[in-house]
Amino acid sequence: MDEHEKNKEFYKNCTKYFEFLRKVGKTDYEFEDEYYFTMPAISNR
Repeated sequence: MDEHEKNKEFYKNCTKYFEFLRKVGKTDYEFEDEYYFTMPAISNR
């Protein structure tokens, strides 16, 4: 699996995780901060 595939998989999983959090009415700010901080670096490849 190349880097691009891994990133797409990661992105899909994050989207599911955020949807799940919204459904149960919770937030994970630590993860969100990490996610939004690293996403630009990942998507620029």
